[in-house]
Amino acid sequence: MDSKNVNEIIENYLNGTASEEDKERLSSEMRRDPALAREVELRRRTNMILADRSIMELRSRLDTIEMKRRSSGPVRRSVFQIVRYAAAVASVALITSLLYLQFREVSQEKLLEQYYLPYETSTATRSLVTENNVLMKNALESYQAHEYRKAIGFLELLLSTDPENMETVFMHGMANMEERNYPVASNSFTRVVQQNDNLYIEDASWYLGLCYMMNEETDKAIRQFEYIAGSKSRYSKDARKLAKKLR
Repeated sequence: MDSKNVNEIIENYLNGTASEEDKERLSSEMRRDPALAREVELRRRTNMILADRSIMELRSRLDTIEMKRRSSGPVRRSVFQIVRYAAAVASVALITSLLYLQFREVSQEKLLEQYYLPYETSTATRSLVTENNVLMKNALESYQAHEYRKAIGFLELLLSTDPENMETVFMHGMANMEERNYPVASNSFTRVVQQNDNLYIEDASWYLGLCYMMNEETDKAIRQFEYIAGSKSRYSKDARKLAKKLR
């Protein structure tokens, strides 16, 4: 989406004034981009808190008390101070909760930057030239060129005819992970791990843990990293560190 208009579209979406076209565009982008979906959810929660009836009533009471305070004695002033203090506490709680949500998201992004390395592929020509081999070659070349959406298109064509090919399923997960579409990537890596008889299980297990982390499925991520840490995987040391940081 055009970053220049995205804030306006989100605000219109949340207050119910967005056009059907903008609603569909934003919904589509949120399905593709979990980070955007989290931002919209954060804004929605913020609006709900700010619009909470109790806060509005508190503001109204403050106005009324302030008007009476000017002609009242010390007791009235003390009441005003108590209510004003309560309002300040509510504001601090709101700001703290928002900062916590933002900090958690930033922390996840930082951890991903620190521990994620793109999967290295090979486009070695297969001895038997078939339509599927040509599609896979195109998919891998697109992946290497960082044209991940294009790669996903080729991979989904392959999956429509051969859904049990674990190389295709794994690369479909990797391309979606590069597109930050972590729920879809997670599903692909889960299929590879559950199939349990392929060359991609070790890598799929690691990337699955990272997807859990980015999907905010923290308990699943910790369990996944602890499992890897207890294995002979080449990712075991990093998995142990990540499990500790997520606890």
